[in-house]
Amino acid sequence: MLESINYTVTGEEKMHCAGCESRVKNALQRLEGMHHVVASAEGQTIRVSIDSSKLSPEQVEARLAQIGYEVSRA
Repeated sequence: MLESINYTVTGEEKMHCAGCESRVKNALQRLEGMHHVVASAEGQTIRVSIDSSKLSPEQVEARLAQIGYEVSRA
């Protein structure tokens, strides 16, 4: 089942440019169960669609933390 989740970047490390957006997309698209990623440096938001039978929101949040972004669900 697909689940859509919206995150807001809340930590000290922010996305600043298209390179940051690409870094987020590349990191998340490698996760099994990830279907779609949209990252916006302008809005400091990350929207994902996941297969919740293969990937949990907590796993997405952990991957974002690994690359330096603290997030909260919007």
